[in-house]
Amino acid sequence: MRTLTLEVGELAANCHIAYADGPAGGETVPCVVVDPGAEPGRIDAEIRKAGLALELILLTHSHADHIGGVTGLLAAWPGAVLACSAETSRRGGDPNLNLSLLLGPPIRIRPAGRILADGETFSAAGLDWRAAEVPGHEPGEMVYLADGGRFAFTGDTVFAGSVGRGDFPGGDGPALVAGVRRLLASLSPDAAVLPGHGPASRAGRELATNPFLLD
Repeated sequence: MRTLTLEVGELAANCHIAYADGPAGGETVPCVVVDPGAEPGRIDAEIRKAGLALELILLTHSHADHIGGVTGLLAAWPGAVLACSAETSRRGGDPNLNLSLLLGPPIRIRPAGRILADGETFSAAGLDWRAAEVPGHEPGEMVYLADGGRFAFTGDTVFAGSVGRGDFPGGDGPALVAGVRRLLASLSPDAAVLPGHGPASRAGRELATNPFLLD
């Protein structure tokens, strides 16, 4: 599995592009985009430059800095499917709940074409995925595990050396920390942690050194 990460928008959110392998023989390779938070034209250009074709958009949660590019990207790739939890789908259409009214113009994305449940497994872009619900930053937030759990797209649950905020509407800081600990403990120490902001890390490193996760 390969990944490309773009830092997009004023809040420097990470948009991750995942795919099984590089293009061969001039053919495009399907890809998954996790959290297209802004700059859909730039994301689209990177997809095409890499010889990829968008198959699926995954949303970890509904906050505006993670969903702002959804509508533009789906316009560029009308055959792509939007997938997330039921709660993220609901909140994505409500500018009050997705916090877009706090940041600028209201954002309303269309309902997800596929609703994912906690623990659900699925295939996309030639890769095996599992959705793991880790609420606390926002209700219904999902972490997406790919390639046998070797890659964890963690949204705003855990970062390199930190965790997400638990003081937004519907947040729960202690529940978030407990959920992150369970998630990371279930992964190989070498599993890549690809967060919604900031640099990548490893599951074992975060369990051992993240000050928010230490007892």
